[in-house]
Amino acid sequence: MLLPLLHHLGPTWLARRVRWACERKAGIWEWRTPVRPWKDFADGFDPVAWRADSPRLPIAKLDRAYLAPQLEAWSVESGASPVAEADAFARGYARVFSHQLVEVGRPDRWTRSVLTGRSTDPFAHWSRQRDAGSDDIKGVWELSRFAWAYSLVRAWLRDGNNRHVELFWATLEDWMARNPPNRGPNWMCGQEAALRLIAVTFAAQAFRDHPATTDDRLTLVARLADVTGRRIRFHLDYALSQQNNHGISEAIGLQTIATFWPDLAGSSEWYQTGMAALAKQCAELIGPDGGFSQHSSNYHRLLLQLLTWSELVERSVHDTLPEAVRAQAIAATDFLATLLEEDGTVPRYGADDGAHLFPLSGCGYEDFRPAIGAALALFKGERLSSGPWDETALLLLGPVAASAAPSVQAAATFPTAGIFGFRHSRGSLFFRAPTRFCTRPSHADQLHVSLRWDGEWVAEDPGTYSYNAPGGWDGFAGSRFHNLVTVGDADTMRRAGRFLWLPWTTCDVHPQFDGARASHLGFPGFKATRRVLRLANGFVIVDRLIGLVGQSGRCTLRWHGRTREGLEQLTIACSAPSTEETVTALPDGGEGWHSTHYGSKEPSWCRRITATGSDITFVTALGCSLRLEARSFFADGEEHPLDW
Repeated sequence: MLLPLLHHLGPTWLARRVRWACERKAGIWEWRTPVRPWKDFADGFDPVAWRADSPRLPIAKLDRAYLAPQLEAWSVESGASPVAEADAFARGYARVFSHQLVEVGRPDRWTRSVLTGRSTDPFAHWSRQRDAGSDDIKGVWELSRFAWAYSLVRAWLRDGNNRHVELFWATLEDWMARNPPNRGPNWMCGQEAALRLIAVTFAAQAFRDHPATTDDRLTLVARLADVTGRRIRFHLDYALSQQNNHGISEAIGLQTIATFWPDLAGSSEWYQTGMAALAKQCAELIGPDGGFSQHSSNYHRLLLQLLTWSELVERSVHDTLPEAVRAQAIAATDFLATLLEEDGTVPRYGADDGAHLFPLSGCGYEDFRPAIGAALALFKGERLSSGPWDETALLLLGPVAASAAPSVQAAATFPTAGIFGFRHSRGSLFFRAPTRFCTRPSHADQLHVSLRWDGEWVAEDPGTYSYNAPGGWDGFAGSRFHNLVTVGDADTMRRAGRFLWLPWTTCDVHPQFDGARASHLGFPGFKATRRVLRLANGFVIVDRLIGLVGQSGRCTLRWHGRTREGLEQLTIACSAPSTEETVTALPDGGEGWHSTHYGSKEPSWCRRITATGSDITFVTALGCSLRLEARSFFADGEEHPLDW
């Protein structure tokens, strides 16, 4: 496994990991970032001057009384009230991972997992904590991402009640009292610190002229900004080495701190470092077709949200992001907008840890229109059709001029990202066929297909659930959790770590008229080929598994969906004698589950068709009749040769 590791990630990456592990174990990190009291930071900060001179975001300029009627109308339309959310938080309940309300009223709430209820050591230095083991650290970090702060801002804008503002400040004071600099699990991750700082910055801007925003409280925020900047800067190289959202988040965290608190001792250097890192990360991690390095639809949304925030930070001082970064932001926006469905969903693929930087509307977690709409308006001057999702753009950008909705492409062709999509009047087909990897693959999902028909996802990627749950769950990352054919129990790549697959299996892709064909050699001794076609009445997916030296294998085609009725719309034929079973909610990390929100799972369905042989063909049809013969298949009576 060492040779593939060196081949894909390089000796420099490995050497850094070894050095960091040694430094951590030797206590160097603890020595360089010691636990200190809050009063030691933001020395000389002047809250009066800050209130008068610091840059203002659009949220600080909006007229609450003018906005309230529109916000109320959006709340009624979405069926989700920010006031109800804020009042629930006041009673000790927070919405976690954009899903269920969880009781968080205990004094140890900041170090207690919202997933399991277990507590983490609140006194140990952050470098002595671990994010692996028997519990999922994301359950501890979730409340400290401060998503609840956005609900309090929205509630205050809606009804003007001072209790929402006071609750924000009181909760922030409690967090700072229980999480002193560099102590406890909430300082383990620089990205978590950056996302928290962005939420606090947004709320402080919204409430900056409110009587509850006292000079002492502004000083607290300055101290939080100072500590966060130091924490990010200390280990920025580690975040950048991950080549994913961590480096981008932390670079933008430094940019944010330096812009709104320019008098802090490190601000000048933080800004230069952050902006240089952001430009480099965008150039390396956003492909020419707009795809993002993390091979994940939800992490792509997080990317758009981060770049939207970064541009707003620059505009607060009458500047803008560098032209190259803006061009990459536009490409990334177009990428996700092309995949957008009428109901706001996009095809789910890759890892999904529940990240949702700006919960600033009543839309559900699976609705991508708030993020895409804001990015379109900011970077392109375009808008989606109007609806409750517009609240996000309004609260982030303020009133902006935007043209009519962008045109939706009939097909999506993003070869660098390995994404292909085809649309039909009744649905769409999403095809995952990566031709190369510049960064670590997220899931073993080569040749995965998702199908949407008559407004519903018939077959889809089941999500993630958890990165570190007990009981055999592996985040639904293996090949058997995707809609493709497997050989035996093998994945298209081998697990080498919680977030690492080796070697990186790529596909040979051939776009075709109204379809595409792709193949790979990820299963030892076998070649897997999939062809997808858009026909007059629907879609057809053709799979062929061939033993390269004529050996026989057990081949299983799987289709995952939320309902059995949806999967029964698929007509499936096999070239060899086969068995079929439909399973649901198998235990111990088994199939038949889906997870729309991180940390939760619900029973779903999986159709499994299995045949054994050295040359097996499966054909799946949606929307049209199907008959399979030796050298052809017939869809609605029309013959299509099996020309591989």
